[in-house]
Amino acid sequence: MNKPLWLDNYDLNNFPQLTNDLETDVLVIGGGITGITTAYLLGEEGYRVTLVEAEKLLHGTTGHTTAKVTLQHSLVYKTLIKKHGINKAQAYKDSHIIAFNLIKDNIKNLEINCDYETVTSYVYTESDKYINNIEKEYEASQKLGINSFITENLSLPYKVKCALGFKEQAHFHVVKYLTPLIDDFSKNDDCYIFEKSKVFKVKEDNNMCHTYFTSGVKVKSRHVVVASHYPVNDPHNFYFTKLKPSMTYLISAKYNVEFENADYINVEKPIRSIRTHPYNDERLILIGGENHQCGHTRPDVKHYSNLENFGKKHFAIEEPLYRFSTQDFYTFDNLPYIGKINPKSPQIIVATGYKKWGMLTSHVAAILARDLITNKNTEYEKLYKPTRITDKLSCKFFSYNLKSVGRLVGGRLKKMPKEFDVSCLLKHQMPKEFDVSEGMGKIVSYKGKKYGVYKDENSEVFIVNVVCPHLKCILTFNNEHKTYDCPCHGSRFTYKGKYLDGPAIKNLERINFRDL
Repeated sequence: MNKPLWLDNYDLNNFPQLTNDLETDVLVIGGGITGITTAYLLGEEGYRVTLVEAEKLLHGTTGHTTAKVTLQHSLVYKTLIKKHGINKAQAYKDSHIIAFNLIKDNIKNLEINCDYETVTSYVYTESDKYINNIEKEYEASQKLGINSFITENLSLPYKVKCALGFKEQAHFHVVKYLTPLIDDFSKNDDCYIFEKSKVFKVKEDNNMCHTYFTSGVKVKSRHVVVASHYPVNDPHNFYFTKLKPSMTYLISAKYNVEFENADYINVEKPIRSIRTHPYNDERLILIGGENHQCGHTRPDVKHYSNLENFGKKHFAIEEPLYRFSTQDFYTFDNLPYIGKINPKSPQIIVATGYKKWGMLTSHVAAILARDLITNKNTEYEKLYKPTRITDKLSCKFFSYNLKSVGRLVGGRLKKMPKEFDVSCLLKHQMPKEFDVSEGMGKIVSYKGKKYGVYKDENSEVFIVNVVCPHLKCILTFNNEHKTYDCPCHGSRFTYKGKYLDGPAIKNLERINFRDL
């Protein structure tokens, strides 16, 4: 089933579309874990808060996560100490502990049953090459006072050379956790939630924010919190140069090999993230990995199959019950962007760049957004400041952007393969270049232009213009997701051309083959 575990057999309330202009104290854009938590905290502070979501609450990145609640973010602390110094690394750790405590407080105060389990979180390696890296991460964690230990013995069904464990971490059912927050927030007479309400522009003028929706309505507010995964309306901040998109795939299945109920992730590639979760008086294993930059995967690579083969080999898994994937964004200095979007727009707050560790970092963002809006003193504002320059003082920053330019140029010069069946011409009465098997898609060249073509299971063909609306890169087609992905900056679209994610905010142009 190509659906996330967290959203299956779980009824969520529906909320109306915003159809009239509105004035509020705070507008929160994005109905994921960051937006919901931020809205909830500000509602508790007595603010009039409006939460808007372009599609449906929890159906974005939040509903497609591994739902690990942990300070263990792979090998982050040794890097933070090296790049930013011990004090900033300590602040990063401390802010995430505060976020961890907020989650536990919410669960206690709202009596939330979300399958919360306290576990050890491990980062490990099967190779001698990475032992030194893990040992240095252990030393860094000890300097920061993290309850950690190093070991060679894990209960995984394969040999591990070295592992670093963080004690008293957790995982949970993210939708079960957030639903009571949504319900409690909705009880406030001055707080509102709207779905199917897509924002396309936010601007600040004379300390007031004006937000414009594709439906034509407008919202006026004192503050705006942009928690939309990728920041909307990015003409002057150039986040597309500062955020590297990365895809991750997950499967969930019943398994038949016993091992410690803990969270695991390896250092080397291919990445394998492992955890279990209760399910109908049994447990399922979640296996994630196959990470790659958006738009940078070959059509012949079967990411879900690779995860399934790994699960069958080591954990004797059965046929996966769930298959799902997500995209997240990395910064180049290992710190997320949380704070005032720029000095000229101090009332607009942005939160993004969680590098796949969003369960805790989302709460860091919500706390910081609340503190900035309520003018509370916060020692973390400078650390996560979106306008810092440390994110650009990196070879990775320049390399990523140079490669993006190369993809922009190379995509236009690349010749597409022509392996076609002439019978398609007779059947569909369209150029033979557009022949494709049912359930498959591809990029084709025709009369000097490039198009995307996809044929669904009913033999209906969908053709789109595959020039990305953002900066005109040529898209690629991901046959596992049935999406068009931008290899330059991570914009994604359905095979029908509907915008999903990334810096582009427009849909792709649909093409009628008779117009070709």
